[in-house]
Amino acid sequence: MNAAKKIRLLIERGEDGEQVQVLRDLVSSLELGKSFNLKDLYDIDMRYFDVAMELLKDWRFDQHIASRSKLLERLLSDTMPEATKPD
Repeated sequence: MNAAKKIRLLIERGEDGEQVQVLRDLVSSLELGKSFNLKDLYDIDMRYFDVAMELLKDWRFDQHIASRSKLLERLLSDTMPEATKPD
């Protein structure tokens, strides 16, 4: 399973909100080209840190585009629900 799918599943399961929020912020930063405070990665548990490193590797090599799209859709639906509703 790739990192984007792992993060999407963590979000959907409602796992450790603070830890997962760092991963969400990292995904958003990568996708939108915004800055990200790397110190935040050092504050999360190793399990989540490993997923973050895996995500960076995947993103770097532009792998798993479909999973990234699903993850981005999930993030957008959480932050902008009115924009993702069908007309």
